[in-house]
Amino acid sequence: MFWSTLLWTLLIFFSRVVDVGLGTTRVQLIVRRRKFLAAMIGFIEVLIYILIVSRVIRDIGDWQGWQSIFPVVAYAAGFAVGTLLGILLSEKAGRGIVELTIITHGPPEVVEAAVREAGYALTCYEGVGREGPIKMFSAVCGTRQVPRLIQVVTCADPQAFLYTHELSGLRGGHVYGLKSKL
Repeated sequence: MFWSTLLWTLLIFFSRVVDVGLGTTRVQLIVRRRKFLAAMIGFIEVLIYILIVSRVIRDIGDWQGWQSIFPVVAYAAGFAVGTLLGILLSEKAGRGIVELTIITHGPPEVVEAAVREAGYALTCYEGVGREGPIKMFSAVCGTRQVPRLIQVVTCADPQAFLYTHELSGLRGGHVYGLKSKL
């Protein structure tokens, strides 16, 4: 009885890890407009979900005392670990293209020189902020290069305001971290 409970609990846990990891990946694929792959992953995700949930609900009434908590805890823990795993896999496998927008608070020439010296291409914009004229920069790079680019910017201007957003449907231009032009 103990071994069957333990095996079933482990099966629930690992099934939820796979299910939620697939769900996280599916959402990333939707954002990247990979609809057919997202649909296939969604099918597998829901299939696992229905099989596991139905079994947990069916078996929870059959178990006595302390044994009934194991499948519930395994289900919740599998969800948590699956979420972390899905995010990590998405970050590792991500070949997304990101635009980093930089709004400087210090001398903009320092930030511009540092970023260009690091090998990134920049586009410069003039703007008006709350406190008057500002200079903004836009750099496009692969998601894997974002931490390095942020480090370059914050070393040049620790007070710079930065934000990113993922791009899709690109054509032409220079993207740091990609071997060829788009």
